[in-house]
Amino acid sequence: MNTQTIELDLNKYCLGTNLVRLGQGDKGGTTIKALVYDSGAEAELSGYTAYLEVLLPNKTNYYRAVATVSGNAVTITVDESKLCGIAGYTDEAYFTFEKNGTRYSTERFAIEILRSATAGQQPAKSYDDALESLITRANTAIGAANSAESAANSAARTANNAASSAGSAASAASSAATAANNAASSANTAKDGANNAASAANGAASTANKAAQNADTATAKADAATSAANASASNARTAASSANGAAEEATAAASNALQIANSIAASAPPTDKTVAELQDANRVLATALADAQDKYIVLGSTAYMPTSRNSGLTGETITVAKAIASTDIATLN
Repeated sequence: MNTQTIELDLNKYCLGTNLVRLGQGDKGGTTIKALVYDSGAEAELSGYTAYLEVLLPNKTNYYRAVATVSGNAVTITVDESKLCGIAGYTDEAYFTFEKNGTRYSTERFAIEILRSATAGQQPAKSYDDALESLITRANTAIGAANSAESAANSAARTANNAASSAGSAASAASSAATAANNAASSANTAKDGANNAASAANGAASTANKAAQNADTATAKADAATSAANASASNARTAASSANGAAEEATAAASNALQIANSIAASAPPTDKTVAELQDANRVLATALADAQDKYIVLGSTAYMPTSRNSGLTGETITVAKAIASTDIATLN
């Protein structure tokens, strides 16, 4: 749309009669297409980069932009905000082509930049303008009211959410208080149990201490009893040893008495009564010694047996304890 086509030659022999008109305020509204020739023949532009260069009407600033190359045609849609910033006329516009350090430019052409009627100006005041202003203010007020309504709804939702959150927080706080009370009750119960356990432990310790004291007392008494028993055993052993010694001495005395009696009988035979009395005396003495020592006493050709060894008497047969018989020989233990 609004493509202005011109013809330009690289040899610049023409007087630059081409004119392109642009308008301030346009936006991408003008395309310039130039058919480029080289001394009248179509120029070979393949591989070249093309630019549009324009010295603006103030003769101070310039405009430069990349153009598109196709065959011998170069095309550009100008940026009016830059190229048309200054209204007026300039005849110093051209295309350049660059490749590998080589640069060519076309003949010059003119550009007329038409001034914008509204740029930097105030609009006219009229009834239509006032109505438009009222409509604009009304739309603005409606928009503000809608925004206020939206803000109020948003605030209401926020308040509802806050109330809901507060209710949840209160419920959570109540639950936490209940849990804390339960924990305190459990702690008190545990404390009572611990106190009872401590009391029981103290009682057990006291009982153990008393038992230990009783055990110490019993041990002392046992030690004393043991000591007394040992002393009694020692005394018994001493008495037994003394008794054995006395028995042995008595046995020796009885034996000596028997020998003396026998010697007397041999030198001066006694009367029957005297012999009988002497034999009775020896018999009593030997029997007493045998019972005292719980062993057999042999005086001369007669053996005396302790009463405890007589375990039985049948007719003329006597059963003797602690004796061994073999054929016609009896061994007394």
